[in-house]
This record gives sequence, structure tokens and C-alpha cells, in this order.
Amino acid sequence: MTDRRETTVERLAEFVATLRAEALPAAVLEQARRRLLDTMGAMVAGARTAEGRAVRALVADCGAEGQVPAGWLPIRTSMPMAALAGCASARCTEIDDIHLESCTTPGAVVVPTALAVASSRRDVDASSLLAAIVAGYEVVIRWGKAVDGPSILYQGIWPTYLGSGVGACATAARLLGLSTEETAQALATAVMLATGATGRSDAIAARWLAIGCAVQNGVIAAMAARRGFRADVTFLDGRWSEATRIPLRSSTLIAGLGAAYEIERVSVKPYCSAKQAISSVEGFLQILEEESLDVGSIQRVVVGVPAQYVQLIGQPGLPRDRLSSITSVRYQLALAAYDRDGLLDVARTRLHDEDRFRAFMDKVVVEPAEDLQLYYPTAWPARVDVYTPSGRVRRIVRHTRGDETAPFGWGELEGKFRRLIRGSLDAVSADRLIAACTGLGTGISVQEFLTVAIASDPAR
Repeated sequence: MTDRRETTVERLAEFVATLRAEALPAAVLEQARRRLLDTMGAMVAGARTAEGRAVRALVADCGAEGQVPAGWLPIRTSMPMAALAGCASARCTEIDDIHLESCTTPGAVVVPTALAVASSRRDVDASSLLAAIVAGYEVVIRWGKAVDGPSILYQGIWPTYLGSGVGACATAARLLGLSTEETAQALATAVMLATGATGRSDAIAARWLAIGCAVQNGVIAAMAARRGFRADVTFLDGRWSEATRIPLRSSTLIAGLGAAYEIERVSVKPYCSAKQAISSVEGFLQILEEESLDVGSIQRVVVGVPAQYVQLIGQPGLPRDRLSSITSVRYQLALAAYDRDGLLDVARTRLHDEDRFRAFMDKVVVEPAEDLQLYYPTAWPARVDVYTPSGRVRRIVRHTRGDETAPFGWGELEGKFRRLIRGSLDAVSADRLIAACTGLGTGISVQEFLTVAIASDPAR
């Protein structure tokens, strides 16, 4: 009688449960520290938005009375609810990180989960925290690649939501010290809870609550495995696609695990924008700066992008709310022209409707560019043509600042972090948090790191 072949879930579980920071390349650990700082900045900024405030109120309504700080949100709550709140606040900013080929935003899933679990346990060390972050990123990103995230997104399925429960579960399982078998059961439960449908809405969108709930489910799945709950570890090997009608390449989840790490291929956003619009904004900014163009001389701007996201970023008219201002390339280009600091305003405290904004937006045309199609989704490019009485100026941007080809160093990340936390944390608190992140595992313990983070809570 032959031994039963390991399932996809079991092989993922073995990777997660046995991952050790000591065996990871120094560059991978450095990326984990950078992702920690960058996402914490998004959590702070997100807490100031209407969505962030609504999440805080909701958590209070739920009546949790634990002792776990939810990132920097001014609430104390249970571990799963802390992860929910931190995720929703970070993700709603659209300034958190993104992995292009998977079309997932792993930082908003993994980092709030890691902070919530680490804050609830005294036995978590820096090595475990860093390993959990790397494991979570790997699972979320591989999940997005396995379901072809860049394609299903435009079919109304949110790849990050689809993989967030499993990624949060992997992060929590690693920090809870689950065995390989327990981790497999936890992941199987998280898979069972995943669906992936999404949609759009105005005002305070339930979209951000939905992904927070998925993260909460992932944490609960990990906690449940410790209490003996069991699920079907074979579900991904055949029945997933039948049950969800979403194709999934299970081999993508496990091929080459540990040979390289996806956390090194994450893209960092330089400002608050849907990633699909950033290449267009960067190209336009290059033209303004390099050609010393007077905005008033611009007659027309033609933006060409891969057909997949023409509709998403090409919406006409003034934005109706914060989210549509972030996705509208017409509005983003108007900000670049007239209010460049507004590109970093996550809360979008002011939505411009002045005549000059309207007039400029009417000059912008968004169209599909077949020549750029072949680069997607490895890159999310744009071609920007600016027409003036002197003629046409063109820029083609395939990769932007913060992409794998031009990664942010610590200096750029610190600058972004300081801009995001402005108005919430003072300079001394910011210095301490940056030092705690950069030194985590190399002189700074988890408890020292958490002490600094909690002491810097802007609500204290």
C-alpha cells in the first residue's frame, strides 16, 4: 500500500509552518521590514478616512473587550477584530503595496494580521514575526497568480479578497506556532470561507469591510485549528473550481516554494492612486518637469493604456467620492497639474470642482493602446501624449517608481511614511517607529517594537 500523496494545502502548510527567518536571505528579511513600515503608514493614514472612522465605530459596536491594540487605531479589541480593522484601514487608502502579476495587495492583509497576532502573544520573537510576514506575502501573491488575478479583476472578482483569508491564516498560523498538520487544517478552513465576489458602491463602501472580514476569517481559521476544527485538505485539488466557478492552477501555489520569495517583487505606490493610473500620472509629471510646460498651454492629453483598465481609470466627469477620485486618471492628472500635494491626500479632504479642474479634465482622452498590451500584467504601462501649440510631447512609462525595476530605498520609504502620518504622529514618534522597523530582529525585539508602536498611538 502506497502513502497518500500530499495535497496542495498540505504542501503550502509545510512551507508556512517550517519557514524560519534564519534560513531566509538578508534581502528578503529587509523587504519584510520595509513592507512593515510602509503598511503601518497606510494604516495611520487610513484611520483618518471616513471608512477608517466607520470601522472603529463598528468594532466598538461589536463590544469586544480584549487587550489587543488594532494597529494604531484608537480601539482595543480581540485579535481577529484587530486584524479586520487594521486591514480595512490600510486597504482603503489605495496607497498600500501591490504585486502586479497577481493583482493582489498583500501588505494590507498580512501586516495588520501579523501586528494583531503578535500583540496578543508574549512568546513571539522577531524571527517569527518576519517569517510570518514573508509567508503571508507568499501565500497571498501565489493565490492571486493561481486564479489569474489580472484577468478576473475585470470580471468582477477581487483577487486580493479571494486570497486574503488564506494569506491572513498563513500569517496567523505561523505566529501561533501551529504544527504542519494544524496549519493544513487552518488553511483548508480558510479556503472554504473564500469566495471572491466584489462590487462598487458610493460613500463608505462595504468593500473595505468585506476584505477586513475575510482577514478576520483567516485569523479565526488559524485559531480554530488549535481547538481541533478540521476541514477538507483536498478541496483545492479538483473541487475548488467546480464549487466557485473560478479556475485555479493549484500547481502555481506550490511550484518552487522557498526557491525565491514574492515579497521581493512587490510594487510600492509613490502616492494615493489606483495602480492602473500611476504610469499615466508619472508620464504626465515627467512631461511637465522635463519640458517646463505651462499647464495653461495644454490643448489636449491622450492617455493610452492596456484595454483591461481603460474603463476603470477613464471614467468621465468629476469624481463623486473619495474612491472615484483615486481611480479617475482625468482627476489625477488635474491634481498633478494644479494641486500636486493632493496626490498624497489619502482622505481626499477636498474634491476639486473648480472651473480650471473641469476644463482640464475635459481635455483628457483615455484610449486602449494595443502596443502596450503585451507588457501587461508584468508591467502596468501608459503612453501619455500632451499637445500644445508647439506640437506633441510623448512619454511611455512601463515601470514607475517603486516597481521591482526601481524599488524604493529606506530613504524614500521614510519620506513617504512621514508624509502619510503627518497630522497624526509627531516627528519624535515617527523617528522611533522608523528605527523600530529598521532594527527589528537586529537589535530590536518584537516587544520593544510593539512598545514603541503602542506608545505612538495617535489616539493616546
